[in-house]
Amino acid sequence: MIRWSFGKGAAADMIAFRIVIGMIGLVLAPSALEAARHARPPVASETYILIEPVRDGGGHARTMQTPDGRVVPLARRIVGGSLSEAIHAALRIAIGPLLPALDADARARSRYPNHCPDLGAGIFIYLSDEDGGFARKDLYLQEGASAPRLCEDHYIDITADAGSIASGEFEEVLAHEYGHVLLRRLLGPIPATPSRTPHSVLAVTDPVTAFDEGFGISMQPLAARLTATPGFRARIERRDPPSPRDFWFSRHETWLRETAVPNDDFVFEKPEPAAGADPREAWTASLVSAQIDPCRLKNGNRMLASEGVAATFFYRLVNDGPEPPTERLHKLAAALAHIGRWTDAPMIAFIRGWGEAFPPERMPATRLFVQTTYGATASDAAMQAAATLSCKGAGAALDDFVDGLKSVRAGQERLVGDIVGGRLAIDAAIGPGLWIADRAVRIPAQFWSTTPGLPLVLDLNSASAADLRLMLDAGPLADRIVSARAEGRFRSFDDLFDRARLLSMERRRIEGLAAAYQALPRFVRE
Repeated sequence: MIRWSFGKGAAADMIAFRIVIGMIGLVLAPSALEAARHARPPVASETYILIEPVRDGGGHARTMQTPDGRVVPLARRIVGGSLSEAIHAALRIAIGPLLPALDADARARSRYPNHCPDLGAGIFIYLSDEDGGFARKDLYLQEGASAPRLCEDHYIDITADAGSIASGEFEEVLAHEYGHVLLRRLLGPIPATPSRTPHSVLAVTDPVTAFDEGFGISMQPLAARLTATPGFRARIERRDPPSPRDFWFSRHETWLRETAVPNDDFVFEKPEPAAGADPREAWTASLVSAQIDPCRLKNGNRMLASEGVAATFFYRLVNDGPEPPTERLHKLAAALAHIGRWTDAPMIAFIRGWGEAFPPERMPATRLFVQTTYGATASDAAMQAAATLSCKGAGAALDDFVDGLKSVRAGQERLVGDIVGGRLAIDAAIGPGLWIADRAVRIPAQFWSTTPGLPLVLDLNSASAADLRLMLDAGPLADRIVSARAEGRFRSFDDLFDRARLLSMERRRIEGLAAAYQALPRFVRE
């Protein structure tokens, strides 16, 4: 899901439409690997089907109720119009022609059939009134005077105008949301997840959320790399005029998705909150901060729960091989179909599934994952060695850095060999989810929300110091837990109790918070 608050630009005008229509003559160079097993030719933009809300007399979007009681949109096809023409022009270039063939491949491989006879097979784009972008499923379709019929398929809920098309925001959001559609076609509906922390490229949530959102995020720098939209190219190259709109959090976070993700910046921890800081203010500041501490890398659990780390791996996987991104995306679909379902640790399942689907690429894919995460999921020692090297480099300690670089590189290669050779599990340094919750400590569903309506839910193997200080009243218990965990993952609650030297009263408190988590209702992110 993406929200583009303050991000759609000026109202539609003729200049913006001329820019978009002028792009129709630009095409993406076809792949030379036509005989490759997963390669597909570009698909015409007609495989994108545009739909819009059916409105009541007051202009409001109408909804209907499904047989199981859900409220879904009532929609109709869009026939003609200047906005439709501009959207189809944008879909004929850059990333646009790549997605329909990928979607057809995913449909053919899917274990989760969908049924929408009135629209057929294609990528459905619902031009919504709701700001942002969402991957959704099921709506009713109104065709002429016929009774509405339920369309049980995935669609992309998105807003569009001339400004967002000319700036490339439309194609970037489309690419992100299609990433979610692809996962749902091949892995099924997103399961309930434990973390309620607002998701963001800056956040640490849980492994399922990080995998899902990280994959969607990885499509954004890919869209940026492939774009032929002048406004998008100007935006990512920072040739567009400065604007106060760019001060807004979501716009800055989008810039990080486009630039910091390819750079692997999210493997680093953020600076610790200052001693004595207000816990609520420190927690909020830590979530939205883009600062990094070059001397500290995330541990394995935090890497797997980081959307930014997942996005970096996927982006590099698609762009790193000998084939073009088109071919790599089809291989990715094959690997996802091989897995076929969500697991508690989907990234670990994906790495293994990729190796099973493409045995010759098992070692290169494992190496890429170890390089991206600095081995944190398999070895605490490898992660610590890389963190020490990073600290030396940040401090310009040249001799120490050169010596350490050789050692870290050799250590990573040994780690890859041990994993591929079956001597070490790729998740050997991952601890179990030790989830706790406090209904009295409420957090917002989105960063900008002023109403904290969700309970804070934390995993003691991945919670930050700011997280724990907010839940545990900024007392010494939070710091003892973080300090003990720095020596290695907790294998159980009892392991935590012993290593963090919890008193009886503190043990009972943690046990109560664990019981509170178990009593929470299921939580499924949109």
